[in-house]
Amino acid sequence: MEYNPEEFEDGQPVETGKRIHLTINRHGKIFFNFRAIEALGVPDGVTLLYDRRKSIIGVKPTPLNRTSAFKLRSKDAANSRGREISARNFCRRFSNCPDETLAFTEAKVTDGILILDLNEVRSVRKA
Repeated sequence: MEYNPEEFEDGQPVETGKRIHLTINRHGKIFFNFRAIEALGVPDGVTLLYDRRKSIIGVKPTPLNRTSAFKLRSKDAANSRGREISARNFCRRFSNCPDETLAFTEAKVTDGILILDLNEVRSVRKA
């Protein structure tokens, strides 16, 4: 019998509470864990940006009195410190709403903007 193992290089995953974690679902809701909110400076609202060519969403802190602002709302779970926005109109405008819930695997803040690459996602399916 031939044995040809492949090394699993990813290693143990970092707990979502210890890293920036965001998801987007098929209804256009974007969930931000508290680390993501902290990385943005704990704003009340955010503005969304979109690079069509690269399929990258940008998120930047914005005062709620701006017309482009999305209010960060508390997640339904009682013990969650995360927040979410309803961005269905954004998803429709740019035709980027997924068919399933996706987690951004490489979310990072660059020059005060949270970068969410739609090419760097994984499916979040509940068993």
